[in-house]
Amino acid sequence: MKDSTTMRMIPVASLVLSLFLLRFAFAEDFPSLQDFPSLQEYPNDQSSFPMLSDEADVSSAELLQIDQGTTTPLINSFIAAPEFAGGLIVVGSDMAMKIGGYVKADLIHDFDAIDSTDSFDTTRIPTSGPNRRNTRFHARQSRLSFDTRWHVNGDVARAFVESDFFGGEPGSTANFRLRHAYGTLGRFTAGQTWTTFTDPAAVPLTLDFEGAVSNVNRRQGLVRWEQPLFVDRLFFAVAVEDPRIIIEPPTLVDGEGRTESPDFIARLRSQHHWGGLQGAFVLRRLGFQPTGEPIIDGTAWGFNFTGVAMLSQRTKGYFQITFGEGIGSYRGSPDVVATGPETAAILPVFGWMGGVRHEWTDRLTSNLTFSQLSLDDLPGQAPDNLRSTTYLAANIIANPYDRIFCGVEYLYGVRNDVSGERGSAHRLQMSFGFYLQ
Repeated sequence: MKDSTTMRMIPVASLVLSLFLLRFAFAEDFPSLQDFPSLQEYPNDQSSFPMLSDEADVSSAELLQIDQGTTTPLINSFIAAPEFAGGLIVVGSDMAMKIGGYVKADLIHDFDAIDSTDSFDTTRIPTSGPNRRNTRFHARQSRLSFDTRWHVNGDVARAFVESDFFGGEPGSTANFRLRHAYGTLGRFTAGQTWTTFTDPAAVPLTLDFEGAVSNVNRRQGLVRWEQPLFVDRLFFAVAVEDPRIIIEPPTLVDGEGRTESPDFIARLRSQHHWGGLQGAFVLRRLGFQPTGEPIIDGTAWGFNFTGVAMLSQRTKGYFQITFGEGIGSYRGSPDVVATGPETAAILPVFGWMGGVRHEWTDRLTSNLTFSQLSLDDLPGQAPDNLRSTTYLAANIIANPYDRIFCGVEYLYGVRNDVSGERGSAHRLQMSFGFYLQ
C-alpha cells in the first residue's frame, strides 16, 4: 500500500525534471533535432536496408537515402544503428568501417517491490510479501558497434556487430554481451539480429530497457531472404531461426527441452508515405524429453501484427497485436507450463500494445505506451504462475546539445497470478545519453 508522501513524490519529481528539460529545449542557441545525424533501423526489410551507393566509391561512404515512410527524424532510437556517414569511419582501399554506439546512464528509483532493478520487467513484480523501495544507478545499456561495408559484384556486402553490457545477472557487475552479429549481401541476411517475427519500426521509444510487455524483442540466429513484391512498397521475407524455448516441466518429471527443427517465419510488410503495416507468422515445434524416455513434442504457432502511422507532421502512432500458442518465449514467458505433477501443456498467449510519440519542438519529444500480455489459465497450473501483466510508460526527452540527450520516464506495472494474487509497481527513471556521431 502506498503512503500519500510516496504518491506525491512521483509527479513532483517528474515536474522538476520536466521544467529543467524545458529550460534547455526552448533555449534559442541550442540545435534542433534535425541537426542530429539521423539513425536508421536495423535492416528488417528492403525499405530500411542501408547500403553504400553503388555509383560511389566505397571510400566515400555515401548512402542511398531510403524512404522510411515517416516525416519525422529517427532520433533517440535505442534499437537503431548509426547511419553510415560522418563520425568515426575507417576507410580502406576497398571497404569502410563505421564505429558507433553511445553511453547511456540510467538513474532508477522504485517506489514498490520489483525483482528486476535494471529494467522494468513487470513479470518480476511480487504478488505477496512486504513492500520495499530501491535505488539503482547503472550504464548497462551503453553500446559499441562496428559496421563494415564493401562492394561485391555491383552489390553491397555488410558485416555488423554490436554489444552492450547486459550480460550477467541484474544488479551484478556489467558484462559485455553480444546483441547483433550478422552479415548481409543484397537481400540475404545471416547471423544474429532481430527476429523476422518482430517489427523494429513499431518498438516504443522508452528510456526503460525492457519495453512493452507484448513487444517481441528477441534477437536470435537466423538465415533470411527478403524480396520486394509487385510494387516498391510491398516486401516479403522468409526465414529459418534459432528455436529457443522456455519449458516449465512438471515437478515429478526430470528432463530437458528439445529443439529438433528451426522456427519457420514469414513476414509481409507494406510501406507507405504515411507509415507502414506488417504481419508475421511463426511455426515451430516444441519438444521435451523426460529422462530415459522418448521425446514428447507438439506444434506451436503465432501471429504478430504491427502498424505505424504519422497522425500529423509531429505525431506518430503505433500499435501491435500478437497471439498464438507456444510463443511465450518470444517475450520472455514460458511456451509450455506444468498442469500437474506429471503433465504439461502448450500455453496460449495474447498481447497488445498502443502508443504515440509527439515532437513538442525540434528539441523536445514525448512518448506514451500502454501494453498488456495475457496467458491462458490452464487447469492444474501452479497458483503462482503468471496470468497477465500490464505495462505503462510515459516520458519526456530533450536534446539540449549535439549528440546529447536527457530525459525522465514514469513507469507503472501490474502482475496477476493464476491464484488471483496481484502486485503493482511504480518507477521513476532519469537517463542521460552521449552518442558517438
